[in-house]
Amino acid sequence: MRKKRIFYGILTTAFIMAVLSLSLSGCSEKSAYKEKAENKISAAAYKTEYTSMPNFLKSPGNTDSLNNTAISAHIMGYVVMEDVHQGQPVSRGELLLKLSAPEIASKYYAAKAGFVDAKKTFDRIKRLYAENSVSRQTYDNTLMQYNVAKADLNEAGSYLNYKNIYSPINGIIVKKNISMGDLVAPGQMLLMIQGVKNLEFKTSVNVKYYDKIKNGGGVNLKFSSINKTIKGKITSVVRSASPYSHSVLIRISISKSDMDGLMPGMYGVAYFKIGMEKALIVPKDAVVRRLGITGVYIEGKSGRVMFQPVNKGPVYKKKFIVILNGLNPGMTVITGKLNKIDIGDYVSPDFAAASGNK
Repeated sequence: MRKKRIFYGILTTAFIMAVLSLSLSGCSEKSAYKEKAENKISAAAYKTEYTSMPNFLKSPGNTDSLNNTAISAHIMGYVVMEDVHQGQPVSRGELLLKLSAPEIASKYYAAKAGFVDAKKTFDRIKRLYAENSVSRQTYDNTLMQYNVAKADLNEAGSYLNYKNIYSPINGIIVKKNISMGDLVAPGQMLLMIQGVKNLEFKTSVNVKYYDKIKNGGGVNLKFSSINKTIKGKITSVVRSASPYSHSVLIRISISKSDMDGLMPGMYGVAYFKIGMEKALIVPKDAVVRRLGITGVYIEGKSGRVMFQPVNKGPVYKKKFIVILNGLNPGMTVITGKLNKIDIGDYVSPDFAAASGNK
């Protein structure tokens, strides 16, 4: 019996000690939370609300040259000089190709001989007519023969000029369809030259946006490959939709002052303003990453800091970020002292000190 009383005494003592320990621990935690709540951290904050902002339609497209020149052969002949290659820059008036055309040369020399003979005859008849030694009809017939010979010579000379082919514009050779020794025929395309100093941007948009895009309107063009954004002007909205893509072609002019870095065929994106929309925005500095998750610190109902994951959208006015989901209007987003606060801390929001406020 004595042993049992000792055993029960030990159990009672242990139970009392455990209760006292839990009680003291609870008091300690309550004291710590009370201390935290009393010592709130003052931090800049931002109250979320809907903001009216432009709604942009993004449409991919490419730059295109306004000067595309196809050079074709006008005579039949063999290529005897072609010191050009694809991608080579050329200047207006620069010799590009030479053709060998013996028949053209023969016709020219024959026409020249005929012209010389006709001129001599005309000069003689002209003197005789002045002396009243020949009739007016003889003079007129000789003059007509002279003019025909002169026209034949000019025509033969023009064909002779086609043996040498010069660049009509400043640009770059983008296509070459011949090689040394090739026989070319009249009408055959030999080279394609593309101007690089006069560009436009072409894109296609769905027909449902047709009435929202007007000629003369401004549009932003972004070229990610060269990290450049410029302003363009809508010059043409083609009033004919593609039956396959159900889209219309939009042509946009580019100012010559913005041509630096651009080239024909460069990919870009056009941003058309098609109205206004409501969106939630927060200052850029408020958006952080925590354990690989993008979010913001917000003030909970009890005044304690919480981490709220968000899905962010584009940057707005360089200082804000559009929040696609994760936040609602009226929430308090912490924007200051982000390196000093942590989840569970108590904060005192200071809306006047928020650097990102509008």
